[in-house]
Amino acid sequence: MWGEFGHRNGSILPHYLEPHNYCFGKKSFFRKTEKRMQIKITPMAPKKLLVINPNSSRSMTDSLDQLINDLDEEITTSTQIQTYTAPSGPPSVNNEDDALESAKIVLKDLESSLSNYDAYLVACYSVHPLVGMLRDKVSPHIHVTGIFEASVSTSLSLLPLKYDIPSDHQWSKFGIVSTGAYWEKALSDGVKNFLDLQDLKSSGRFKGVETTGLNAIELHTSPPEVVRKKMMEATKRLVKNRDVKIVCLGCAGMAGLDRIVEEALLEELGEEDARHVHVLDGVKAGIGALESLLRALPAKRK
Repeated sequence: MWGEFGHRNGSILPHYLEPHNYCFGKKSFFRKTEKRMQIKITPMAPKKLLVINPNSSRSMTDSLDQLINDLDEEITTSTQIQTYTAPSGPPSVNNEDDALESAKIVLKDLESSLSNYDAYLVACYSVHPLVGMLRDKVSPHIHVTGIFEASVSTSLSLLPLKYDIPSDHQWSKFGIVSTGAYWEKALSDGVKNFLDLQDLKSSGRFKGVETTGLNAIELHTSPPEVVRKKMMEATKRLVKNRDVKIVCLGCAGMAGLDRIVEEALLEELGEEDARHVHVLDGVKAGIGALESLLRALPAKRK
């Protein structure tokens, strides 16, 4: 049984552009009427990126689709982005066993069509084994990452460059707001291994993980006031010492909940200090990272 796919098409370049005499908008280029020599430009086929929801909850993919559509309204891209839902398996990835089961199901479902895409994003905030499995199967020019890896990499790029900053320096760390208590240790260990550290204290850059007690499904099925309360409490615990510069949303199911986190920042830090803190969605970070890789490391010409 095949998983479900959704679509989002990016901008398509025109066949001809008039030099020094054109403007462009959201979906197409508009040429002025003045006659000038035309330059023929061969349009490149748009790159294709698949965002994988490795659990079987269609509602989770619906929230990803909404996030991607909103992102498309903000930033023009020529990348074609599709979403995918696992055909079976856990409705929510709540531990390592769920992650491994979902990885095996998705890989089996997609294995025969892996050459159809230029990049893959695994939209589960964990050290998900599907990332490594896909990398082992695809060609070297096809890029794969997970939203966990993308958010950690992006966070590090936003932190101060001075490596000997005091551990209590303001706005010098990143932290994660996630779902169930299981993820406090699992994601902390994931950060330690990703950065190849003996222990996290030697980093001075990672604040830690605070959790809501709600799993990914409950983020969308619980009463909104409960979700808001739990998200705000976890965020306030994370940032109360004023040393966190980036708050990572530690679950794909938190797509669209960044406004709640921003409200918590305002209440806990005040308007002046809250403006120093970024709220980072892993799906947005992952799409951005993969689009950058597609530009920086395209397939080699034969």
